[in-house]
Amino acid sequence: MPRIRFNFAPAKALEAVSWMLRAGRRDGKEKLDFHTILKSCYFADKKSLVERRRPIFGAEYIAMEYGPFPVEIYEMLICDPKWLMEMAERKIDEYPWKQEDLFVLPKIKGQNEEVECRSIARVELNIVEQAFEKSSNMNFTRRTRETHEEDWCKGARRPGRIMHYEDMIPEDLFERDALVRDFEEEGLNYVL
Repeated sequence: MPRIRFNFAPAKALEAVSWMLRAGRRDGKEKLDFHTILKSCYFADKKSLVERRRPIFGAEYIAMEYGPFPVEIYEMLICDPKWLMEMAERKIDEYPWKQEDLFVLPKIKGQNEEVECRSIARVELNIVEQAFEKSSNMNFTRRTRETHEEDWCKGARRPGRIMHYEDMIPEDLFERDALVRDFEEEGLNYVL
């Protein structure tokens, strides 16, 4: 059976993480932990997939011990330069954050205060906001438990622990089978 795949959207991930850092600062947090950010991205991709019939980021998810792990977004959080090269047209030569242990914080105090969202649509940012609020209002244990649903369980049993987008789509969703077939055939052609 073919697997649903999408092309990762690094510019949207950059804008979403920058927005989360700004929102965290508004809430008095100088830095955000990886778990909160990564699970926010998972919640957002899953919600968008079901409601809008496409994910926001299109990351590859691995079923890790503490929940879904979006590989490319993690690489961005640790400031992997390959994703900056993917966004060459944005003329960004460094990430607007830095990694400190398992936390991310703005490089310069006050940075990320005004996040310019050129790639992520307003409707997508609304979903990211809701996902971030959900994730940041949970403790680590609850967040982990909330992300160990059927899609995670199926991924945990696969070689490489790869999660599949088709498992994120509820079985009772209207026209699920047609949607899955369309994603399998055209997912990589979607512009996220």
